[in-house]
Amino acid sequence: MEASREAVLVKGNLQDLEAVYQLLIKQFPPEEIYKLEHMQQLMQNNQYVLLLYRREEDGAIVGYVTVYSAPDCDIVWLDLLAIAPQFQSQGYGRQMFQAVYQKYCGPYSGVLLCAEKVCKENPEQARVQQRRLDFYESLGMYPLHTEFELPIPSGGLPMVLLYKPRKQVTSLSRVTQLHLLTEMFDYCYHHIKHRGKLLAQAKGTIVDEHFHEG
Repeated sequence: MEASREAVLVKGNLQDLEAVYQLLIKQFPPEEIYKLEHMQQLMQNNQYVLLLYRREEDGAIVGYVTVYSAPDCDIVWLDLLAIAPQFQSQGYGRQMFQAVYQKYCGPYSGVLLCAEKVCKENPEQARVQQRRLDFYESLGMYPLHTEFELPIPSGGLPMVLLYKPRKQVTSLSRVTQLHLLTEMFDYCYHHIKHRGKLLAQAKGTIVDEHFHEG
């Protein structure tokens, strides 16, 4: 079913974060999200921002996304993004992503995010994970070749990196990918000691990527 009401993307503040955090802890596995205090620290400057997708009719938070922009980097990292449970399966996810893409793919050459790899040992979980990957690819995102593990306190979570370039951008260099991941690991995951080991593992698999013209 398609969304029937208009929503707009707006920048959130620390007070908004407290409300969104209640959604985060319900929608993401505990190991994938930060503590509230850590997120508040991340938002102390414009490198890490919270964006709300608000319904114009009543101001309800339809969805949210956190975005990290590394200094001197031409792409941005979409960190945590989701549609609130009561607004799912109404077309809002596609609308919110397009709003985020339009906001950043002008100033930047593309947006990068990660999604869980398909766990073949668990068929039910695999269906959910594959559906999520299919959704991102339907939005024009390309899966990258990098073998990537997201830093979590207990180790690393195998993920797929996905990238959507700005129109007429047909490549993503290894150097740019490594720059963003290095800065993101140090900024967002500075509290995880083994982040350097995970980055080193990924580094050997990062390659120059090429895409069809958008």
